[in-house]
Parts: sequence; C-alpha cells; structure tokens
Amino acid sequence: MPLLKTNILLFIFLAIATFACLFWIDRYQQVGPDLLSHQWNATTFGRNRVDISESALSLVSQDPRIITNAQQYLPVVERGSILLFSAEMKSDNVIPGRKPWNQARLLLVQNDGKNDRWNLPLTVATLYGTHDWDTYRNFFYITPQTQSVRVIAELSQSVGSFQIRNMQLFPVRETETYLWAKKLILISWGFFFAVLVGSCLFAEKKSALFRVVLTCAFISIIIGTSLPGYMKTSVVYEVETQIDVLSPAFADIVPWEITKIWHACIFLILGTILSMMAAKVPFVQVMIIIMMMAAGTEMIQLYIDGRTPLISDFFIDSIGGFIGALIIKLVSRNKPFSLTKHSF
Repeated sequence: MPLLKTNILLFIFLAIATFACLFWIDRYQQVGPDLLSHQWNATTFGRNRVDISESALSLVSQDPRIITNAQQYLPVVERGSILLFSAEMKSDNVIPGRKPWNQARLLLVQNDGKNDRWNLPLTVATLYGTHDWDTYRNFFYITPQTQSVRVIAELSQSVGSFQIRNMQLFPVRETETYLWAKKLILISWGFFFAVLVGSCLFAEKKSALFRVVLTCAFISIIIGTSLPGYMKTSVVYEVETQIDVLSPAFADIVPWEITKIWHACIFLILGTILSMMAAKVPFVQVMIIIMMMAAGTEMIQLYIDGRTPLISDFFIDSIGGFIGALIIKLVSRNKPFSLTKHSF
C-alpha cells in the first residue's frame, strides 16, 4: 500500500499531539455568574418525596408508576452560549423502569417557545443501582432557537433514592489558546485523512466507480464525525421518528441505536471497497488503514462540540470494516477480481 509507513507515522504523531493538547491546555474559562438559584419547584405524589436544602436535593421514590422531580427555570440565557453544569451525585438502590430514561437523572432542558427539545443533548448524568458520591459535569450549547431553559432532577418512573449537592451552572467560553490548538489539530487530521484517502484511491488501477464509492464512504464518515453534538442528536431524532412512523415493527425488532448501525454499515462498505481496490495488498495492511480511520475519527471528536469519543464505536467500526474486507478476501481466493479501469 503506497505511503502506508508515512500514514502510520502521521497517525502516531497526531494521536500524541491530540491528547497532549487536550491535557495541557485549558479549554474553557468562566465568563458569568452561577445561574442556579435555590428556588426549586417539586412534584411528588403519595409516599414519594423531594427534600430541598440550600445547596442539595434529595429525591425518594417508592412508586414506579409516577415521576418524582424538582425543577427550576434559569434566567435569560444568551443564545449561542455554552454552559458548564457540574454537580456531585449519589444513588441508592435505584431500580430503573421500562424505558431507557426511567432512571435517576439530572437534566438541562431547552424549550423553543412551543416544545421541549428532547432531541438535544440534555443529560448531566444518568444513574441506576447504587453509586457513592462522585462529581459529574457536562457542557451544553444553547441553540439559536431556544427561548427558555430549565434544570430538572428526577426519578422518572423508577424507585430508589437520588441525591445531588454542590450544583454549579455558569456560562463559559473557549480560551484563545485552545481555539488555536483546536484549529491546528483539526486541520492536521484533515491533512492526514486526505493523504490516507489519496493513497487508497491509487493503490491499484481500479475503476472510476470504485474510487467514487470509496471517496463517498470516506466523506460520509468525516461528515458524520464532525457534526456538532446538537446537530447529530437532532438528525438521529428525526431519523428515529420517521422509522417509528413508517415501520414501528422494525423499530421494535432492532435492538441497537441507529448510530451504531450506521457505524457498522459505513465501515462495512469501506472495508469491502478498500479490499476490492487493494486486492494485492495483504489483509493486515487493509485492517491497519481501517483501524487508523476508526481511531482517528473518534479522536477528533475530542475537539467537536457536544461529541464524545467512544471505545465501543472504535470496535464497532473496526469489526464492520473487518467483516467487509474479510468477505472480499475469502471470495477472491476462489474467484480473483479482475475489475480494471476498463471494466466500466
């Protein structure tokens, strides 16, 4: 494979630089006061209760049929701003309900003037079972459409005890040093992907169709990776809504998240086409390229607002690419591919 050693060296260098900048450079600085007050509105029924003190909340639920919560609306929040929400949380014997959201949760919910935007990132943390005190934090982008924001602590149709203390919520902005590092890191990864794609496209003299499909697979991976968190969540929400409307049975049968299916399918295509185009390249080299692509796209999410790199996604991507490449390698042993630039 052309430039394979160069690609590996570039990948190692960028991986080190990506994590070094993340750990050595302060990303955010506080630009405003704490937005939380002590004015909470509690919703309880029966033996469920909410205890409110100056700096803490304690929710207890013994009835899984209802929601026990405390909430408060924030003062006017500037649209386009970023909020840092941190809190210490503890759960005791929380038994979740039937739905994924039927747990102990601390949320920041945005409203567009008509509806709550449940399709946006909104969770500081979700707990079930028993967890000792630990600090949780998350950043939230306030969209241009947001009219109001409220904070909710709840036991949503689940039973147990949920405690929160030392909550802080204040606006932040990215530091100048981090912004420069972010631009440099993303541009460098873009250069790496361009070199990687270019070396794959001209590995052997294959058809223009193969090159177009391979390029489209690369582009779709990069676009999916670089979408900000709120945009990705909105797209996924719309897709899942359409699936529920068009085929509720399909939505019930498929046990995985739609994003995981997309990860596996797009890397399956990538592995298949790459293995076709590089028929003479050892299988190990094809897998090295796929794994560098999977790992690289996860690492750049460290610098994409609202995105979080996941080891599980790396393995899903790698396994999808492995299956696609393996199928072609096994088939080609019996019937070698003869598609050349004159095949189409």
